[in-house]
Amino acid sequence: MAGLSSVPAGHGEPAAEIPARQAARRFAEVVCPPGIRTGRRADEVLREFGLMLGSLPPAARKALAATLVGLDQGARLYPPSRGRRFARLGDRVAAAYVRALLARQDPAAELVRRLKSVLVMCYYELPEVQREIGYDPEPYIAAVSRRRLERYGTDVR
Repeated sequence: MAGLSSVPAGHGEPAAEIPARQAARRFAEVVCPPGIRTGRRADEVLREFGLMLGSLPPAARKALAATLVGLDQGARLYPPSRGRRFARLGDRVAAAYVRALLARQDPAAELVRRLKSVLVMCYYELPEVQREIGYDPEPYIAAVSRRRLERYGTDVR
């Protein structure tokens, strides 16, 4: 089954504009596996994220956008950041800030968890990542389709 990354660039709906793009990239670098720093993967994850944002209802899209802006600017209040926004933090401070946010039990932390989930999902939608982890659902999908067709005949069409 193809993910969003199988949609050719320039076809269908354009990717949504990503608010606080630098913060989104930095957040992806922190929450995704280290392979995100390989080649152009961070850019590809942001492209997937833009497509994902574009597919969401307006309220969800606005909530994730506000979460990104809050994450970026909120880092200024995190003492080890020394007033810098999230997009400008070094690896260790950025990772510590995200860990501190995710350890909280409030609505803002829940939004950050959801943002993390979306970005990590976008990472694993990349075809090269799927190949690296041995994810190839096509044979399974074909087998299930054959089995359903044999069992249910034309009723499933």
